[in-house]
Amino acid sequence: MLQSFYTAFTGLSADKRWLSVISDNIANVNTVGFKSERAIFEDLLSRSLTTIKNGAPVNQEIGGGTFVSATVKDFSQGTFMNTNNPLDLALDGEGFFMVKDNEGATYYTRNGQFRLDANGNVVNMLGMKVQGWMLDENGNISGALSSISIPMSIDPKTTTYVAFKEPSNLDSRAEFIEDNPNTADVDESIFNPANSDTFNYVNSVTIYDSLGNPHQLDYYFIHKQDSTGSYWLIYSSIDGKPVEIPKDGNNYAFLKVKFQTNGSIDPVNIKGYGKVSDNSGETLTESSDNGEFTLSNTPVVPGSIGEITYTIGGQNRTLLDNGKGQLIDKETGDVRGTIDYSSGKIFISELAGNGSTDSINVSSYQYYDSSESTNALDPKRIQTAAVDLDGGAAPIKLSYNLLQLKQLASDFMFYAEQDGNSKGDLVSISVSEDGLINATYTNGKVRNIARLAVATFKDKEMLVRKGSWLYVPNMQTYTPVIMPGGAVSKIRSGMLEMSNVDIANEFINLITAQRSYQANARVITTDDQILQETMNIKR
Repeated sequence: MLQSFYTAFTGLSADKRWLSVISDNIANVNTVGFKSERAIFEDLLSRSLTTIKNGAPVNQEIGGGTFVSATVKDFSQGTFMNTNNPLDLALDGEGFFMVKDNEGATYYTRNGQFRLDANGNVVNMLGMKVQGWMLDENGNISGALSSISIPMSIDPKTTTYVAFKEPSNLDSRAEFIEDNPNTADVDESIFNPANSDTFNYVNSVTIYDSLGNPHQLDYYFIHKQDSTGSYWLIYSSIDGKPVEIPKDGNNYAFLKVKFQTNGSIDPVNIKGYGKVSDNSGETLTESSDNGEFTLSNTPVVPGSIGEITYTIGGQNRTLLDNGKGQLIDKETGDVRGTIDYSSGKIFISELAGNGSTDSINVSSYQYYDSSESTNALDPKRIQTAAVDLDGGAAPIKLSYNLLQLKQLASDFMFYAEQDGNSKGDLVSISVSEDGLINATYTNGKVRNIARLAVATFKDKEMLVRKGSWLYVPNMQTYTPVIMPGGAVSKIRSGMLEMSNVDIANEFINLITAQRSYQANARVITTDDQILQETMNIKR
């Protein structure tokens, strides 16, 4: 009879454990990423006796009650809650985020409440570092699985590469700029940035030096023709300073570009045009008091004139060529004169009509002729000569890619990409469905920084709860399958996965556990009454 006491007691103990599981589920109904547990009951066998009667087995099996032998996790998908925080992440599908503590231990979690710490590390609410792969500048995985760190700023990068991209087009119908050396009006025939009649189109790209300073790279396009057909000359300058093309031991002021009959660039007909020569300097004197001076060699490479110095009223003046036909006072920035690059005529307004015949010193300048390079240039990589920049930055050398430039009967269009940038500070972070973390900076750059790692397990019951939303495998040798986000589950940015606890189901289990506990307690009461009656037999 005493056995039935213990049998009922096992029921009470099992029901208490079941109530603990139920209460834990209900308590965690608001815990992000929580997975509910289900109690597994197992029966106890007190004794089992089998006898044979008339050749048939007869069993006597008396149970010893029950106990909770295990709990099973319910890894079904929880509902999503919108937070609008880009580093709040939810896994839509299988898998776990991976986080690592300061001792190097790795944990797995469905809680995607992440943030940036002061050092730019992506961490969870416990300060554990989120794991993934860092990416290089081209967006490729650059190393092994590691903690994800977002650069809080990016350093300046010197522009080294400028590429013309589709839909860049030079209109084949554009008028030709006549190149007639006998023309009376040389302004109409020789390139001059200050005279729009000497070129067809002009456009610019912003590039950056080693200090992150922006500079304006201008392209001038000039439609020409000769006995071999039509072609284009391309002149470029940085802040008015000429960008020259070295080839065959010479520097050339222009690129000479021809196109095929289908409008694409002719890769064997890209040459340097207008061989550049240097003049170390000249002293020029007015022929009359009109402020005009004429260089001895023309045409002049725009922007190549060095310092022009003179004295007026006891004051020394230094003028600089801005590459657009203007002479700028080095000290004040005022415009004090002009230069006609086609004729080499210099005009300085304050020297005109001042009652004297003045002289100026031109420290240096460059001029060019109509010769072109012997060998063709590679349209994918046209190297330029170095250009000295103001502001203490290193000289800049560029590589041009013209391969996608076309000549079609369509309007002029210009689109170019360059690989430089100024210094930028972090503005915002976004995460794509495939776990790609992008950072946006104040300089307009958007960079692919890292790719989140997602771990999956063949048997998720091997995972053991460690509290604080964390799981670990129950065997050190049990390793997960690790893959980038998006492979088996999508990453939902700005959302959190809520607990998958079903309140209605838990309340039903709560009622069932309560009734079961009452029933087992009633068995003990009944056993006690029967035992009391047995004790009363002696009376």
